[in-house]
Amino acid sequence: MRILQIHNTYHFDGGEDTVVENEYALLKSHGVEVERLFFDNTSVNPLQLIYNTSSAKILQEKLAVFKPDLIHVHNLFYKATPSILYVAKRQGIPVVMTLHNYRLICPNAMFLRDHKVCIKCKNKTFPFPAIQHKCFKDSYLKSATLSASLFAHNVFGTWAATVDKFIVLTPFAKKMITSSALRVEPDKIAVKPNSTDGTSHAIISPEERDGYVFVGRLSEEKGVEVLIDAFNELPHLKLFILGTGELESKLKARANATIQFMGQQPASVVREKVRHAKALVFSSIIFEGLPNTIIEAFSAGTPVIASNIDNINSIVDDGLDGQLFQVSNSEDLRKTIQYFEQNNALKYYENARRKFEAKYTHEKNYTSLMHIYKEVLATHEAENN
Repeated sequence: MRILQIHNTYHFDGGEDTVVENEYALLKSHGVEVERLFFDNTSVNPLQLIYNTSSAKILQEKLAVFKPDLIHVHNLFYKATPSILYVAKRQGIPVVMTLHNYRLICPNAMFLRDHKVCIKCKNKTFPFPAIQHKCFKDSYLKSATLSASLFAHNVFGTWAATVDKFIVLTPFAKKMITSSALRVEPDKIAVKPNSTDGTSHAIISPEERDGYVFVGRLSEEKGVEVLIDAFNELPHLKLFILGTGELESKLKARANATIQFMGQQPASVVREKVRHAKALVFSSIIFEGLPNTIIEAFSAGTPVIASNIDNINSIVDDGLDGQLFQVSNSEDLRKTIQYFEQNNALKYYENARRKFEAKYTHEKNYTSLMHIYKEVLATHEAENN
C-alpha cells in the first residue's frame, strides 16, 4: 500500500503537526510505503483560497512520481486549498481527510467568540456571522475571504464529492459535523483517536509527585487566566506552566511566586514534568479536538483536572481519571483542586494509565488507521469496476 500524506503546516508547531509526524513514523515502522507533501503559509494569495492552481500543479507532479494508492489529507489551509482534492478526484485516487479542528464549519476553527463558545456559523452555508464579528484574525477582510471560500465549497458540494472518508477524533466531533451545513453522511465519517508514546516506567505514587502542570499555548482559548487566578488563591501549591504565547507577559504580571513559567521546553522535559505532576490542569474554554497533552498525561499515569466543556468532558471521566470544573470559573477550579488534594488516591493514576492503554496507544491507532484505509480502497475498487 502506498500512502501520500498531505499537510499544510502552521507558523507555530502545534498538536496537528505532531499527529502528522506520529502517523508518518507509525506507518513507516510497519513497512507501509508512505511519502509526504507539505505546504506552508509563507506566501498566501487570498484570491486563490478557493482554488490554488500552483498547489494543484505541485500535487500533480508529486502524483506522477509517487503514484499513491490513497491520499491522506490532514490540513488544507491556507496554501494547499481544496484544489488538491479535485486533483485527486480527477486522477481517481481515493482521499481520507482528518478533521483535526472545526475549520470547515467555523472560520476561526475554534467555535470561540468574546471569550465563550459560539456556534452561529455551524449550520450556515455562508458563515456570515464570522464576518460580522471579525472571527478570523480580527479582520473583516480576512474573515470575509475565508468565509467566501467555505461558502463556495459548501455550494459546490466539495467535501462530500471529493473526500471518500473523513476521520474525526471523538464521537462529539462526529455529531458536530453531521449536524452542520457540510451535508456529509454519517457513514462517511470514522471516529479514530490520535495516539502517543507510552512510558515504560512504573506509575509514580501520589506521595512522590510535585505540583501541578499546564502544557500549552498561552492564548485566550486555553483559559490560562482562570488557572492563574485559582492558583493565586492556593499559594501552598506549585504550578508549572510550560509553553509560550501572546498572553505570557500579562499572565506573569498576574501570577504569584509559586507559579513558575518554564517557557517552551523540549518534549523530553515536558514528558518528565507531566509524569511527576500530581495532575495536568487543562483549562481550555473551547471544545478542542483531542488534545495531545491529555493523552500524554494519561500515558504517564497522570490524572487530568479539566474544564467541564463538551468533548473534553467525554475524554476525562470525572472522579475516575481526573476531575472536572466549571468552565472559566476560577473559584470552582480552586475548590476542585482542593478536593483533589484531599482525595488523590492511587486509583486516579492507575485509571489514567488504563485509559491510555485501552484507547490511545500507537498500535491501536495503526490498527484503526489501516482498517480505514483498506475499507476506503475496497469501496473505491468496487465502485470503479
